[in-house]
Amino acid sequence: MTAYSPFDRDLKDLEARHLEALRQTAEGWYIEYKREVPNAASIAKSISAFANTYGGWVFYGVEEKSGEDEVAGAFPGVPRSDVDASLQRIRQAIAGHLNPSPHFDVKALWGPCDDIGLLADRAVICIQVPWGPNAPHVHKSGQIYRRVAAGSEPKPENDRFVLDQLFRRADDLREQYRDWVNDDPELSTGEKERPYIRLMLTADLWRDRGAWSYVEVNEVREIMQQTQGIFGGISFDTVYTTNVGFVGRQVRNNNPFDFGLTWSLRGATSISDIVIPLHFYTPDQVSALPDAMDGYEHIDRFAGLLQRSGHASPRVVDLNHLFLVLLCIVEIQRRLLTRAGWTQSYFAKARLLNVWRTIPFLDVAPVLDLFEQHGIPMGLANTVTSPSGSTPESFAEIDPFAQHELEPTKVLLQAVLLFLPIARAYGIPQWIEYGPGETAAMYYEQLIQAGNRATEAQRRRLERARRI
Repeated sequence: MTAYSPFDRDLKDLEARHLEALRQTAEGWYIEYKREVPNAASIAKSISAFANTYGGWVFYGVEEKSGEDEVAGAFPGVPRSDVDASLQRIRQAIAGHLNPSPHFDVKALWGPCDDIGLLADRAVICIQVPWGPNAPHVHKSGQIYRRVAAGSEPKPENDRFVLDQLFRRADDLREQYRDWVNDDPELSTGEKERPYIRLMLTADLWRDRGAWSYVEVNEVREIMQQTQGIFGGISFDTVYTTNVGFVGRQVRNNNPFDFGLTWSLRGATSISDIVIPLHFYTPDQVSALPDAMDGYEHIDRFAGLLQRSGHASPRVVDLNHLFLVLLCIVEIQRRLLTRAGWTQSYFAKARLLNVWRTIPFLDVAPVLDLFEQHGIPMGLANTVTSPSGSTPESFAEIDPFAQHELEPTKVLLQAVLLFLPIARAYGIPQWIEYGPGETAAMYYEQLIQAGNRATEAQRRRLERARRI
């Protein structure tokens, strides 16, 4: 649902002078004015009423013009000495009085501002409440509040019509997520034999944040076509618009007709759908695998494990480049979210496509140790979703790691979090634990090293192809 705003800019960009627009904006479905910050129960009542209806704005430190004309008439503001305590009261009221807690954004706009008569050392507290898809938001008193004209009307919790209407919001959203998760890309007959990883990313999990403002295609191109990043770089050299957003494709040095590395971005809701093609090998016999995958440090050992396990002509999926690709994806995702002004978590889900009877290979010694001890994993389904499920709640949270100052650390940790559900789905270790006295490179370091060897293996493979 498109959020109503009396302003021509986002809350984060508001200044006190922009409140002049409220002189032509009356209280009602979307607006509430209060001269002072009320008690916690009243705060929660107002916030839940907006979340349960269409969303809206609450302004503390604003006085109506009159009972007949309910536009903003004066801006006395909240004294500086009370602002911090008021902001804390607002947050505690919403967290402690409402279940579930709706999302909200709050900002104090400080005087002096002659345009609206706001004095120095006083502020107007602005709260933006989006429409709540996870309604109903039930008040601590046991009541459900909705916005009705200029008031917040309490509705008994046993009002079946109200509850049915509110609960249907989440049902509709979950249906949208099911459609999205199950909407795998259309592949050609030949591509249906090739394994892919489909990575779904979203910042605005409940679609109540308006996370992505309008952006021009040239901005998207600038973000997605950078060739150098912290950990290397993948460039989407072909970027164009679609009816719902943008598409970035890696076409250079590839057959443009093939479904190669592709990033689909739905700009209005910051949804990313990324398809990563995987190299795979189907040797007639295991003994041919080391030559086909020349360039890897542990390929002979892996082939030996396959032979001893009785695999005659395996379908081997090469996952060695995956972690480097995830690092580059995280860098692009962080640039996109920075453009959207998003600094919080985003959420992820992976789909493994065409992986029936495939065996994963990672050129990492501790991974092969586990294969040797516990057996070699093999895909038993053609499509695997990880984490399982298709609802918003089933997506994995990718923490922003704001406590870390260095950008490379944030990128690395987020790439690890993206790697975990993929590793789990393939049956490979999500993490390597070392015993006392054992010394080895960290798992992510070994994944990066394996990715570098994958680049060398690809170079040798292309050389062999040119000689044929």
